[in-house]
Amino acid sequence: MLSVFFTSLCVLHAPVVTAPVATVEFAITHDGAVGESLDGRVYVMLTQGRVPPLSGPNWWNPEPFFAVDVQDWSAGDVLLVDDSADCMQGGPSTLEEGGWKAVAVFRANAERSLLAVHGGLYSDAVEFNMESGAIEVTLALSNEVPDRTWKEHKNLRLVDVPSPMLSTFHGKEILHGGCVIVPDDYDPGREEPYPVMYWIGGFGSDHHGARMMKAYFTASDYDDQICRVILNAQTYSGHHVFADSANNGPRMTALIEEFIPYLEKTYNLGGSGEKRFLAGHSSGGWSSMWLQVQNPDFFNGVWSLAPDPLDFHYFQTPDLYAENANMYTDENGEERPLGRRGTTPVLFSRGFIAMDDVIKDGGQIGSFEWVFSPKGEDGRPAQMFDRETGAVNPEVVEYWKQYDIRKILEDDWDELSPKLAGKINIIAGGIDTFYLEQPVIEMKKMFEEKEFDAMVRVMENGDHGAVFRTTVIREIDDFIAEKLSLPNIQNKKTQSK
Repeated sequence: MLSVFFTSLCVLHAPVVTAPVATVEFAITHDGAVGESLDGRVYVMLTQGRVPPLSGPNWWNPEPFFAVDVQDWSAGDVLLVDDSADCMQGGPSTLEEGGWKAVAVFRANAERSLLAVHGGLYSDAVEFNMESGAIEVTLALSNEVPDRTWKEHKNLRLVDVPSPMLSTFHGKEILHGGCVIVPDDYDPGREEPYPVMYWIGGFGSDHHGARMMKAYFTASDYDDQICRVILNAQTYSGHHVFADSANNGPRMTALIEEFIPYLEKTYNLGGSGEKRFLAGHSSGGWSSMWLQVQNPDFFNGVWSLAPDPLDFHYFQTPDLYAENANMYTDENGEERPLGRRGTTPVLFSRGFIAMDDVIKDGGQIGSFEWVFSPKGEDGRPAQMFDRETGAVNPEVVEYWKQYDIRKILEDDWDELSPKLAGKINIIAGGIDTFYLEQPVIEMKKMFEEKEFDAMVRVMENGDHGAVFRTTVIREIDDFIAEKLSLPNIQNKKTQSK
């Protein structure tokens, strides 16, 4: 999620500006610390709580924030953010009465979807009171966002290497990112390459989360025999899902032809399709399924957990192929939910997308367009739907069809099914937090009708996170062990009794 807070980057005891307010504008400057002239996007993040969220709004309870694009913004020049800025509902002058804290963020053009990343700037927090009159809040981008630190670990190998394909496509250096998790007795020189499972996390995650993932994998009986690679799918525009696209470039091709061969040669992994496996959660669940279907012989099995929509007839709640499809309202004119707690809707598409569009590049909905859409006339991804009305654009959806995994399986069933038999495993929660269960249910029906060898399970009353647990990790490794006839030397399940 984007509800990540960099509390260490905020000044909590900030100066207080009190003035009668009816119109509000934020006067922002930078001192040239990361460049005398800046191009990019500047955000003003607000809160009535303790800490303004520097890395992005809380999806479940977003507070007002505003954004503007800048070009050739010189050090010392004042940038005014006022009611003309991009906003969710209303400009700064529509803020509720009371006390507010404001922080400005300049977002660096880094390969991460967070707002506050290394190479960017942020201001100290300034408090102001919304009363009546007019106020100008001065914010100086005087702090550089520090780089992340990495603590070495005997089982972890952090890898960031240049991608010639992606660097050529984007006209700048783009790195492949991953973290290899090796067993305690890892022997890089042994004769037989290690079986390898490539893991892809969900939206907002990257390979720096390998330390947490290692803790999950230690529950397995086979963590002494299987290596894992946590892959980085982060970009400035969101999660690239390892799909080749008009906007993100040849992400899948670069992975298959550049990064995996590098990893396997360097760390003595895989070496053949028999020993390569995939798994992932959420956007990573979609990614892993995509890679398996597109490369049926290159990988020997996939575990897709709570995947993003596998069938665009059920793109969360709308059917993108339906006549007069609409992202905001259903057939009865009711507002479409997008997120829920249990069975209670708490997020609705219209409001969430308004928030997403203020983020702009790096928002969740926009991330789909960066992957699935053609380039528009302005060089940016074509929008799949009208942001004012919610009306779906059938021409853009026609282009999206090439990424509809269920459609691909149906269209190419005779060719793909023999290669994928016994390799597909999908798990979803029955009440997925983001309404992602129905495509999985429909996939299960299709496989059953075709008597296809696959495992698809819908966990009754399970939400989006219920599928991500150590018992499932054990299942994944048991699947790999059975495929490769690995001996169960540790037998932790028996020993723990």
